[in-house]
Amino acid sequence: MIMDELWKDKIFWTQEKCREKEIEPEKSDSDFGQTINIKEIRVPDSQTTGLEDEEADKLSEGKPEEVDAFKSIENKVIGLYFAADWCIPCQEFTCILKQTYEELKERVSPFEIVFVSFDKKIDDMKTFFSEKHGDWLSVPYKDPLVDVLKSKYEIKAIPKLIIIRDNGTIITEKGRKDIQDKGIICFRGWLQKANLSATKPSEKTLDSEKQDETKLVEKSIEKEKTVSFKENVSSITIE
Repeated sequence: MIMDELWKDKIFWTQEKCREKEIEPEKSDSDFGQTINIKEIRVPDSQTTGLEDEEADKLSEGKPEEVDAFKSIENKVIGLYFAADWCIPCQEFTCILKQTYEELKERVSPFEIVFVSFDKKIDDMKTFFSEKHGDWLSVPYKDPLVDVLKSKYEIKAIPKLIIIRDNGTIITEKGRKDIQDKGIICFRGWLQKANLSATKPSEKTLDSEKQDETKLVEKSIEKEKTVSFKENVSSITIE
């Protein structure tokens, strides 16, 4: 299956979709009467600035609950993140991934993460996604696309972070290990392999990456002093 066709007519959820909405209590007749009385109070035009209406419009707009799948990942490096709330290693790695994502977004990097849930209940998925994840996207719960992606990328254990191009071809199946070992500087390698028409990085970005590389070398030296290195986060096999 061509990946452009796979994303076609599909949508992704944003965290806004999974946040609990406050339900407005039913109004009694007396409440409606009070509302009418309030609406009858008028402020002279000379005292209004228009700022109140502008702020109200901004609040009412909010963030979209759903976005077009392909448009949201087009010409970007994509991380397909297979995980679940019941999986302790997933919870631990999600914190690391969130920090990496936020740092890359601060640098305006062409990167997006799409969460593919293996949660057993929709409420668990929504809570996990809205409260513990970064401000990225998600395949809708129990959408057929979940099984398609699981099969295509042969997901046998979670957490799993597959780095792909927008056409679905794999950049690396070891996104999780890359982030754990190298932090955000692993993105440069992903971007080169993706061969995107990305803009030249700014001097500020290059300086930041040099600092990150220096820190990585220092960490590597510390690891060499250790007798043995054991990976902090394990994986959980799924059926």
